[in-house]
Amino acid sequence: MSDIMLHTSTSRQVTCVSNTFIDNFMKDANGEYVKIYLYMLRCLSQEGMDFSISAMADKLDHTQRDIKRALEYWERQNLLRLEYDEAGDLIGICLLDPYSTPVPQSSTPVEPISPVVSTVSMVTQIAPDKTVTSSVPQQRTYSSDELAIFSSQAEVKEFTRVTEMYIGKPLKSSELQTLMFWYDELQMSVELIEYLVEYCISKNHSSFHYMNKVAINWAEAGIKTVSQAKGENELRSEYTRAVAKAFGISGRNLTDVEMDYVKRWEREYGFPIAIVQEALNRTILTIQKPSFDYADSILRKWHQSKVHTLEDVQSLDATFDANRRKKATSAPRNATAASNARTNRFRNFDEREYDYDALEAKLLQKRR
Repeated sequence: MSDIMLHTSTSRQVTCVSNTFIDNFMKDANGEYVKIYLYMLRCLSQEGMDFSISAMADKLDHTQRDIKRALEYWERQNLLRLEYDEAGDLIGICLLDPYSTPVPQSSTPVEPISPVVSTVSMVTQIAPDKTVTSSVPQQRTYSSDELAIFSSQAEVKEFTRVTEMYIGKPLKSSELQTLMFWYDELQMSVELIEYLVEYCISKNHSSFHYMNKVAINWAEAGIKTVSQAKGENELRSEYTRAVAKAFGISGRNLTDVEMDYVKRWEREYGFPIAIVQEALNRTILTIQKPSFDYADSILRKWHQSKVHTLEDVQSLDATFDANRRKKATSAPRNATAASNARTNRFRNFDEREYDYDALEAKLLQKRR
């Protein structure tokens, strides 16, 4: 995959936040978006510092989808430009100079005027001009009376106790607010909330900020039950590990775009992982690089051909090879026949056979 180049249009090499950014952009932006922007400034201040979408997500306790929302927001504000290759893959993030940027929401792009500052590993794909929007309600602040009523319920007391047991400390007021948001606004069941906390802790994420992001992502995906959440997690484990290994992806999670392909292969096409791995291996052998789009073209054809097992794939290959050999052997024969037809196009009658010795003898007798 290509590298993402994080670079800037200003020559300043320190972590410096301009007054223009504070006065004209920061005040109207989501606080999490501001944190992501500041983190990118920090990465630029130290040449050679490792930068990746997944690393930034882990650093700030975000999901990669949150990072994409923030990048697309700042691009709309003309404070950065996302750069793509011909395949639509993200290869660069250029931070533009706020002093040269028009007022917020301006549609006039600002071109970079300085060279690349740092190069970082490719970690995600974002479709150009595609804005990620959330369908879930925004978290609000609950009053003390609302929290008291909420906390007095028997089932709430139970999952509050379980949550405190998992995180190893009493819940703060802000954390209780988050639990109520899940229960009241996201309509998550007690069982699902307990599983959410257990799942995040098992992944070494005890931050409520991170848990809240997972809860929102589940809500956006329509996950309402523990079985649905487990199915999502199992898909992201078995399939993602197999796909990542086949494509040589390490040190990061699959992106949302890549996961969309994986979900299609597993849910829409219904392929077992062995068939998916075969398609990924053929992709590498054919084009010498990992490509989810190319692998999907193979799997789509197999799906249309009613392939269900590796034996079906072998049978399809055998049929293809047989047809190719048939065409190869018939082509010269057809060419010879066509050539003969052209040569003999005026000799389409049965020719007579003559005894030339007998004719010569008759001719000599007549002369005598």
